[in-house]
Amino acid sequence: MPGEESPSRRRLWRGLSVAPLPLLLVIYALWRDLLRLEATGVRVRWEASAFLEWLAMAVGTLVVAGLFWSPLRPLRVLGYTFYSLVLAFGFGAAFVIGVVHAFGGPQGDMHAPAWALVALGLTSALCAASLLAQAALLVDDVRAGDAEGG
Repeated sequence: MPGEESPSRRRLWRGLSVAPLPLLLVIYALWRDLLRLEATGVRVRWEASAFLEWLAMAVGTLVVAGLFWSPLRPLRVLGYTFYSLVLAFGFGAAFVIGVVHAFGGPQGDMHAPAWALVALGLTSALCAASLLAQAALLVDDVRAGDAEGG
């Protein structure tokens, strides 16, 4: 019966969905300029307002991802919906930051180490895979809802 294997499959999809979380927090820090990629590596820049924005994005993302484990289907689906926006942002931001640094930026002074470019590419790919896992979670929830209703 398909419902019997659903919990283990669901665990796999949830795990893949939340896998990019630590990398997303780094992308947020790069986006807010708390971390800066330079040719020699990463430099930390402290700015209180940027840190508070990063903290709000990080906490919000963790709360939304936490909804995946809600016993209530509407909350899970809400979590999938908002988290897919987070992943789309992470995918795009990692890609854009990687491309900008690969070509040195508009002035040619924004080169980054090769390891950082590879990490940004892998982050973007992981966000895309995570979006697919979320689609599987959503389909599974919709099918379970249909089975209960019909």
